[in-house]
Amino acid sequence: MRMEGSLLRESGERPLPEEMRSRAPRSRGRPRLEYRPRVRSADDVLTLRRHHVPAVLITPDWVSRHGYPVEFRPWLAVPAQLSGKFSSDFRILPVKDADALRDPGIAEMVTLLLRFDPLAARLVAVRNRHQLDPNELYRRVRNEGVEAPATRVRLQEFAPAIPKVGSPLSRSELRWVEKNNPPVAEAA
Repeated sequence: MRMEGSLLRESGERPLPEEMRSRAPRSRGRPRLEYRPRVRSADDVLTLRRHHVPAVLITPDWVSRHGYPVEFRPWLAVPAQLSGKFSSDFRILPVKDADALRDPGIAEMVTLLLRFDPLAARLVAVRNRHQLDPNELYRRVRNEGVEAPATRVRLQEFAPAIPKVGSPLSRSELRWVEKNNPPVAEAA
């Protein structure tokens, strides 16, 4: 058995713009016209969010603004049950907890980074320690099931309730990573 999700327009809502829709193949018993949102730019993601679809574009600029200069291809984070419903040029990152995408903060960003760059997640946590809520970080890590990468980069230092799964990197390795990745210089 598998879980499927759909994007349904509520009464009174305007449909997505025509350029953001593509027809999905019709399967037996489904409505005659089913559309897949096409996401090709950051503006498309903003349009989805305006239509109450929880989606976040994770870009290098987004991570760099929080103290860790990094380069990678952007990821489109969407709820897991909707991950197959998008046509996108971005890599799709399915997220188990859709509420994490509604208004993402530091704890959500750290949790999403754990999925593809755990060292970046640690450095963002270190450099934003004053904004990081340990209870929120614990809840997000547990909901996403990323306890092993969290243990690997010792996120228990920020949220002691996170269960330890596997073996962590040594403190000297983590200090080396932190020392050799200077924070982004603030613009004056």
